[in-house]
Amino acid sequence: MRKSLFTFSLLLPASLLFGQAPITGKVNGEGAVSGPLPGANVLWAGTTIGAATDGDGRFSVPPPDQWPARLVVTYVGFRNDTLLLERVPDQPVVVTLSSSVELNTVEVVERVSGTQLSTRSTIAQEIIGEKELKRAACCDLSESFETNATVDVNYSDAISGTKTIRMLGLDGRYAQISLENLPFIRGLSSSYGLTLLPGTWIQDINLSKGLGTAVNGPNAMTGQIDLCLRDPLSEGPFFLNLYGNSQGRTEANIHSAQSTGKNSGNIILLHGNLFQQEMDQNKDGFLDQPLTKRFNVMDRWMRRTERGMTQIGVRYVTDDRQGGQTARSIANEVLSPTGRPYTVDIRNEMVDVFGKQGVVFKNDPTKSIGFLFAGRQHNAASRFGDRNYTGKQESLYGSLVYQMLLGKGTDQLKAGASFQFDDYSEAFRDSTFGRTERMPGVFAEYTLHRSNFILVAGVRGDHNSVYGNVVSPRIHMKYDLGPLTTVRLSAGQGFRTANPLIETGSVLASSRSVVVEGNLGMEKAWNFGASFLHKFKFLDRKWVFGVDVYRTEFTAQVVTDLDRSPQTVAFYMLDGPSFANSVLSDVQVELTRQLHLRLSYRFYDTRTTFDGKLRERPFTPSHRGLIDLAWGDRKERWRTDVTLNLFGQGRVPNTMPNPEEFRMTSRSPAYTTLHAQITRVLGAWEVYLGAENLTSTLQQQQIIAPEDPFGPYFDA
Repeated sequence: MRKSLFTFSLLLPASLLFGQAPITGKVNGEGAVSGPLPGANVLWAGTTIGAATDGDGRFSVPPPDQWPARLVVTYVGFRNDTLLLERVPDQPVVVTLSSSVELNTVEVVERVSGTQLSTRSTIAQEIIGEKELKRAACCDLSESFETNATVDVNYSDAISGTKTIRMLGLDGRYAQISLENLPFIRGLSSSYGLTLLPGTWIQDINLSKGLGTAVNGPNAMTGQIDLCLRDPLSEGPFFLNLYGNSQGRTEANIHSAQSTGKNSGNIILLHGNLFQQEMDQNKDGFLDQPLTKRFNVMDRWMRRTERGMTQIGVRYVTDDRQGGQTARSIANEVLSPTGRPYTVDIRNEMVDVFGKQGVVFKNDPTKSIGFLFAGRQHNAASRFGDRNYTGKQESLYGSLVYQMLLGKGTDQLKAGASFQFDDYSEAFRDSTFGRTERMPGVFAEYTLHRSNFILVAGVRGDHNSVYGNVVSPRIHMKYDLGPLTTVRLSAGQGFRTANPLIETGSVLASSRSVVVEGNLGMEKAWNFGASFLHKFKFLDRKWVFGVDVYRTEFTAQVVTDLDRSPQTVAFYMLDGPSFANSVLSDVQVELTRQLHLRLSYRFYDTRTTFDGKLRERPFTPSHRGLIDLAWGDRKERWRTDVTLNLFGQGRVPNTMPNPEEFRMTSRSPAYTTLHAQITRVLGAWEVYLGAENLTSTLQQQQIIAPEDPFGPYFDA
C-alpha cells in the first residue's frame, strides 16, 4: 500500500490545480485496533477510482462522475462500510470501522507493478514509479530509463559523456520534459540537463506518448516526460543514499524533511557526484568519460489544505567536466602534430525558482484556479580543443489556469493564459549571437465524458515576438471497450523554437566547420497516434498487452546535416518531407506472485530530406527489443532484476569522401546489453549490488583520427 500512498500524494497537487476539489476525510478503527487506520482502501462503488489512507488515516479521492454516489471503505480485519453521499460534503468525511476479528499483526506488502500502463488516462501513459526506479538504482535522470522501451538513452559523442534521449524515433528535444507540469529541460539544458537531476529526487515519472494537452504547453510533439519530485508532506525525516562503482564513480544523496505546520512541510535535497578515475577501455588515447565534479541542492516547501495547495522551490546546481586526451597520452607525448594536447572542459551553473498556487472556490468546489511560475538562469561554457562555446539563458514562465465542471459534473472546461520569456546570449569561436523571445499565449480545452467515451479537444494560440503567431489544435479520444480494455486516438500540432548549436553540441567534438544557411525558423509538426491497451487473466495469470502506433510529420524543421561532407555540419530549414513512424508493442505477465516478465518490441521508420534527398535519420536503430525479469520474495526482503536490451542496425553519416583510413561503416552493427541487480532490504536500509553491460559490448572505433585531434578528419 506504500506505493499507492506515494503515487497519490504526488498526483494530488495536479487535481487541486486542474480538477474538481477532491473528497477528503479520515478512517478510524474501533475495537481491538482503535485509532487511525493507515492503508485502508477508499473507493467509489462500481469503479476503480479511489485511494489508500496515509499514516494518519487520512484520504483524498477524486470526485465521482455524478452525484449521488456511494463511498466504500474497506480494511483487513474490519467490517466494510458504505456511505451514500448526495452531493459534495461540506466537511471532511469521518468513517469508523468496526473490528470483525482479533488480529495480532497486519502486514501490507506492496504488489504494484513498477511500470503501470494506465487505462484511466485519456492520453496513452506509463507511470514509472519508485519501484521501477530502484531497479536501476544509479544515479541520475538519464539512467532512469534503462528498463523502459518507450524512451531510448544514448551517448551523444565519445568525449563529453553527454546523454540524450529519443522518443517515438526523434531526439529528446521534441518531447516536453517538465517538472510537475512546469517547463524544465529546455534551452541550454537540452544537452546536459538529463544528467543534472539526481534519480533519488524523483518519486514518479509520468510518461505520456504523442501530443500533450493544450494546457500543458505547445512543445510536446512526441510526448511529455513529467517528473514528480519527493513530497515534503509524505517523506520521512532523513534519507541517505551512497553509491560507488568499479570505475571510480561515487555519489551521495541526502534528503531531510521537516514539518512546518499542521498542513505544511519542507524538504532539502542534496546530491554530490565525483568521478576522478581516468578510463580508456579502447586504448585510443582519449578518456571514455570526462572527470566530473557535480553538486546539486534543492529546497522545496509545500502547504496543502482542503481548499488548495501552495508550494515553492529553489534549486542550484554546478557541474564541471574535464576530458579529452588521457594523462598517459600527454605524458608520452602522443599528441597531435601541433604538439598541443586536446582537452575538453565543460561547466554548467544553474539556478531554478518555481512555484504553484491552487485555490478551490469556497462557495463552489466545482471551480478552481491555479497559478504556476518558473524562473531560470543558466550559464554554460565548454571547450573542445580550440573550439570555445559560452552561453547564458535567462527564462521566466507563468501560467494561469481556470477550470470548472459543466453539465452534471461529467464535462470539464479549462481555459487560461501563459507567458514564456527567454533571453539567450551565445558565443562560438569568434561569433556572437543571441535572441530575446516573448511568447504570450491563450488556451482552452473541453473534456466531454459520456459513459465509456471521453473526448478532449483543445487549442492554443501563441504569439512569438521573433517568429510570429502560431495556432496549435489538439484532440484526444478514449473509448473503453471493457473495464480493462481501451482504445485511444490523438491528433494535433506542436511547435518549438530550436537552439541548434547547443542541442547538437556533439558536433563541437569534431573538426567539422559549422555552416548556417538562411534564417532558421520555428519547428512545427503534426502528430497522429493510436493505441490499444488490454488487461486480462489467462492461464490463471495477470497479463497486460499494449500496442502504440504514432506518426510525426514536420511542416517546418531545422535540419542538422552531417551527410553533406564529413568536414561540415550544415543547419538549414527543411525543404521536403520529414517524418517518424513508431510502433511499440508491450506484454507484461505475472508469471508467479513473485516473478514478473516484460517483453517489448519497437520499430522506427524515421526519414528526413537532406539536400533534396530523403534519407534515413542517422544514429536511429530501426529495431529494438527488451526482455525484463523482476523477482521479489513474499516479504519483499530480496529483489532481483535482469534486463536485456537488443538494438538493431542504424545508419551512420556518410564518411566516404574521407581517405580510406578515416572512414566508418555505413551502418552500425546490431548489439545487446545486459544489466542485473540484486537488492537486500534490512529494515530501513536497502543494499544493492549490480552490474551494467554484462555482455561487455564495446565500440572499438569511437573516434575518427584520434591521433590528430586538430586535423581535418577528427570526429568524435
